[in-house]
Amino acid sequence: MPFTPRQILVVSDVFEFQDGSIHLAPSVPFAVVDHSSGDRLKAGDLVELRRPDGTKSETTLYGLDHFTPCRGTLGIALNKPITKADLPSGTEIWRVG
Repeated sequence: MPFTPRQILVVSDVFEFQDGSIHLAPSVPFAVVDHSSGDRLKAGDLVELRRPDGTKSETTLYGLDHFTPCRGTLGIALNKPITKADLPSGTEIWRVG
């Protein structure tokens, strides 16, 4: 079955940790991470950033943040070369590969 791009989230806030990793808000429901088609989101997946100004870029998913308590959601983390400035509020994050 061919892969269909799907939206993961729309960025409302961005947090940069001291190690340079970028963590996005809001968190993502398990149903988005573990898609009903059996296609699980994981570190290393190709994602596309679709900014409000119409520009796009691709990067790889750095990881998933596991919260305690989890409340049925996971966080999304990106890493260099992406910076906080690359992710204005309203940026759509799409899984494209």
